[in-house]
Amino acid sequence: MNSISVIGGTLRYEFSMQIRRRAVWLVLLLMSAFIFILWYAFAGPDLLHGYYSHGPDHPTPVWVAPQPRDAVLYLAQFAAWFFPIGCGLMLADRIARDYTLHVNEILDTFPGPLGARLLGKYIGSTLATLLPALLIYSLGIGYIFSQAPDPQLIPLALEAFLAVLLPGILFAAGFSTALPTFIKVPIYQLLFILYWFWANLMSPRFHIPTLVGTMLNATGP
Repeated sequence: MNSISVIGGTLRYEFSMQIRRRAVWLVLLLMSAFIFILWYAFAGPDLLHGYYSHGPDHPTPVWVAPQPRDAVLYLAQFAAWFFPIGCGLMLADRIARDYTLHVNEILDTFPGPLGARLLGKYIGSTLATLLPALLIYSLGIGYIFSQAPDPQLIPLALEAFLAVLLPGILFAAGFSTALPTFIKVPIYQLLFILYWFWANLMSPRFHIPTLVGTMLNATGP
């Protein structure tokens, strides 16, 4: 059995197993509710409908026109901050579950390199976790489009997903597939959450060295 066949078979198995887990959908739905609340509170209405700006340089209110493209980018950024947390938590137990259910013992009886199986496991489980995130993100983009119809929003939303949101999810997926091999899953999940906030969301006001604002920041500098 060649490596491509092993990768394809493992990918299909992992995708099928992960996409049917209710916890994946539930966690990402809860995460998305939090994301949309933050987006709506800090950016949504003003960027979609316009607002009056006040400031020391212009005491008279100045009308700022709607900026639906910025609304898309803000949504992508908020999603990039928090969706990888949910994806990482849901992927952390994949290898541990295989050991618990003795799936690895069955797979070891089949020919094929271990590296190909691990790659298939990573791709399949990541795609299955990525699909709900993409669907939920698309609903958010659909809402923006319904409020401010602009054909250019669709390609912009896709580019934002690929450039802003996807790298963080892939990073979290790789982290959560590999490290729980050496660390117990609950401990890893706690450390992963702490790491994510430290490396990606830590405010400079705390004066703690962090990766925020650097090229090593998983959600973008």
